[in-house]
Amino acid sequence: MRVALVTALIIGVGASPGLSASFKVDPGQSSLVLQLFKDGVAARLGHDHVVHASVFSGTVAYDPRNPEASSIRVAVEVGSLIADDPGTRRKFGLAGEPSASDRAEIDKAMKADGQLAAARFPSMTFTSTAIATQPDGRFLVTGRLTIRGVTNELTFPAQMSVEGAQLRGRAQLKLKQSSFGYPPYSALLGAIKNKDEVILHIDLVAKAP
Repeated sequence: MRVALVTALIIGVGASPGLSASFKVDPGQSSLVLQLFKDGVAARLGHDHVVHASVFSGTVAYDPRNPEASSIRVAVEVGSLIADDPGTRRKFGLAGEPSASDRAEIDKAMKADGQLAAARFPSMTFTSTAIATQPDGRFLVTGRLTIRGVTNELTFPAQMSVEGAQLRGRAQLKLKQSSFGYPPYSALLGAIKNKDEVILHIDLVAKAP
């Protein structure tokens, strides 16, 4: 199955009171996972999928005196995407476990020219354009997400929490693969395919460099 992926992001950082600062996303403690869902008349023969990014980087500029002036940028290496890692599947409660050969075929398909075209578009990026505080304490993040050379503007709510010396941002957002210029995976004349809409699960930790 071909998988779409993408990356998007969230604001989840802080600084000492009265001080503005820059932070780096820590990939070792962060997670970007895309969840895809089976569809079609023969969907029972297919699988839902998860894809996680293993190589990504990001920076956040945060001013506690003026959170709306904060900004974030994240880049994901398309070649680093890993489909249906057994541990990730268990984490998301997905039944069944594709074999190593199946995972290799999924990986090849999702990075092929008809899908994410990793050779031509080696990275995905998200750059915020506006961040607003909400009455419930969350942030409303707006930004430009670029996948496969196509840029769309997204707006999504995000939560931020302080855990010791780290700040963590969490969000979930829905995307459509077709909005980035390629169709969801389809086989057997559409009898087995992925749904167009996917869910991106974001859990990011940012630290001072």
